[in-house]
Amino acid sequence: MFSKLRHVFAAVCFLFLIPLCVRAQVAIVVKPVQINYLQYESVFVRVAMRNLSAHPLAFGENLGLKGNLQFEIRRSDRNDPSFVRSPKDAALPDMTGVILPPGGEKSYMFNLSKHYDLRSTGRYSVKAVLRHPQLTTPYQSKEVHFNIVRGNLIWSRTVGLPTLDDDPDNGDKADADGVKEEKRPTIKTREYRILSYFTGKSNIYCLTLEDKDNLYMLRHIGYDLGPDLRPKCEIDFLSRLNVLLPASTKVYAYYQYNTDGNLENRQILMKDNKPPRLVYDPDTGIVKVVGGREARKDVDYEEIRDIQFLEDMRDPKSSLLDEPLDSDAILGPESVGAKEAADKAGERNGGKSLLEGF
Repeated sequence: MFSKLRHVFAAVCFLFLIPLCVRAQVAIVVKPVQINYLQYESVFVRVAMRNLSAHPLAFGENLGLKGNLQFEIRRSDRNDPSFVRSPKDAALPDMTGVILPPGGEKSYMFNLSKHYDLRSTGRYSVKAVLRHPQLTTPYQSKEVHFNIVRGNLIWSRTVGLPTLDDDPDNGDKADADGVKEEKRPTIKTREYRILSYFTGKSNIYCLTLEDKDNLYMLRHIGYDLGPDLRPKCEIDFLSRLNVLLPASTKVYAYYQYNTDGNLENRQILMKDNKPPRLVYDPDTGIVKVVGGREARKDVDYEEIRDIQFLEDMRDPKSSLLDEPLDSDAILGPESVGAKEAADKAGERNGGKSLLEGF
């Protein structure tokens, strides 16, 4: 009798251990870079995977290696069990070339906005699901949450788009009898907006440029240091936005953007006897920066090295969407700001793995 009970007990343990062993083959964790994201901002998450099996796990083009990583995203502020759908023709994150050695761990950043429609404000839940032909079952992470927010409007200005004198559509036209008709073309407009929102760790400013149909630019431009240190803005005769904002108590950043959202001028200024300020000439429409002094390379390094957003704007053609994160990123275009935030979070955690404890 005792022998039979022992065999039954062993069989039951074996049945329970099989799924445990399967589940233990891959550990996966997903973590949003920020708790809150501004509406239309790219939503970044970091995914860490650890191979707990005794065999390498490779992702390739061959059918036997063609695994994939998907994200299950829901609106958690609604009583709606359906998943957020991917935009039409949006591909899944490309895992080709990823190799997880036995016991190995790798971490990647993903831009969820490239694969899922996250334009609506609200609270979302997300979990990562990993599939591979060599794995008998999919592996998924625990569910985490993030929010899409509208932000608080700090400043806005609608401007007309400048036109060229030699624009063929900008002159008078003659009718069938040769009589000139005065043409008054409709002036196209766009709106600059500065928004403030809380990422979950800090309050930051975002600059957007949009019209009724399109969003042309969305950039992080600085930290929100309070109502007494808000950005100062002026529009010049070419409808360019000139913005001056404190990056710290001693450092100021000056940016000039055109109506296409391109950064035309950038200066890092140090507070002198008087802080720098913007001066608008009503006769010429020119905007100048008066006061302060330009930061000197190496000399003022200690003052500016920890100010993240000054580095974000180092390339006049850069944006939140067009710079590679790093050589280890699966997806190409990622946010420099997101990378810096993730790196700083890693430093605060002492460089600990997201999979700590698995």
